[in-house]
Amino acid sequence: METRCIPRWGKSSRRNVICKAAKVGPGKKFRWNRRRKFDVEESGMFHVVTTKNNEVHFVCDGGIQMAELWVRGILLVTSEAIFGKPKQV
Repeated sequence: METRCIPRWGKSSRRNVICKAAKVGPGKKFRWNRRRKFDVEESGMFHVVTTKNNEVHFVCDGGIQMAELWVRGILLVTSEAIFGKPKQV
């Protein structure tokens, strides 16, 4: 993670992702493109929709519960990056 809260992996600048949404399970396009494969409904799959409307799919170990935690974390980091840090009382 960079200080700007942009999820990234690797060293390439093309791997930076600015998230618009994150959801558990595969996206519609992914489902359609992989309809003849048996890995579409893999446990622990989630996808992120970028600001350029690209879908990036991930599979995590730990099943659906771990995927829900990943999605929740991505949404928290994204909302903090957009709206700033919460006020401390």
